[in-house]
Amino acid sequence: MSMAVFVAIAAQSAFGQLNATALQARDATPRDLPRFDVATIKPVDTRPGVMHQLGANVYPDGRVALPTVSLKSLIGTAFDLPVSQISGGEEWMDKESYDVVAKAPQDSARYDIRHTWFRLEDPRLRQMLQALLIDRFQLKVHRETRTGQVYLLVKSGKTIPLKPSDAPSAKVRPGNEGFGSVGAAGDTWGIYNTSMRQLANFVGDYYMHCPVFDQTGLSGFYDFRWKMVLVNPDQHDPGFGGKDELMQFIQVMGLKLTPSTGPVETLVIDHAEHPSPN
Repeated sequence: MSMAVFVAIAAQSAFGQLNATALQARDATPRDLPRFDVATIKPVDTRPGVMHQLGANVYPDGRVALPTVSLKSLIGTAFDLPVSQISGGEEWMDKESYDVVAKAPQDSARYDIRHTWFRLEDPRLRQMLQALLIDRFQLKVHRETRTGQVYLLVKSGKTIPLKPSDAPSAKVRPGNEGFGSVGAAGDTWGIYNTSMRQLANFVGDYYMHCPVFDQTGLSGFYDFRWKMVLVNPDQHDPGFGGKDELMQFIQVMGLKLTPSTGPVETLVIDHAEHPSPN
């Protein structure tokens, strides 16, 4: 048994995060990976006044759009890791942005359209994106895993006021039917169409900057809104929300973060080139 597989199994025992599908995705070789039927990668138009979209879109027919993303962000999406856990590479891999549009093959199995800003829930779509990066950017990476600081998202014992989300809606903008969001707008924090795993990833990716593992035992997707009482309005960030506010929001949801130690995985970029022509 390889060290990578051993660590993955140990993580499954300790945190209950990795299932058989995830393990298969980790162990797949480039030639085994499924491919998109068609894909385009275009440098972002940097002319003044040109508007740019942000955030993934996943469509029921298997189309995936990833606008205005760097290579490192694409790698994070493909391997289901935050950019903070990707190392190596050259400066352009952070700075140059691309618009990526791809179409997955149609088969009897439906694709999972659930997604957040930079994470895709369907492991097959992530594998196709891995294959695309290998084919077009000549990407080569390896994994390193160590034991380090992590957090567990758990129930606090208080009432949990979360409301189960409806099924992904066809009434929203195409590509956002399965979008799950977490964040602050003005004085209101909320989650929409969000699983506890997605919430844990959000907290880890943007605030704790280390892995956060869902140990709530809550399955499914949830909605919840919470209007804050601003004690220090001058210190409030209306665009994103501060860490202290997030911690309060987690408590209001009947949850808490518990510090622990566990597997911290880093993906190291060994080689990459600018993308080949479409």
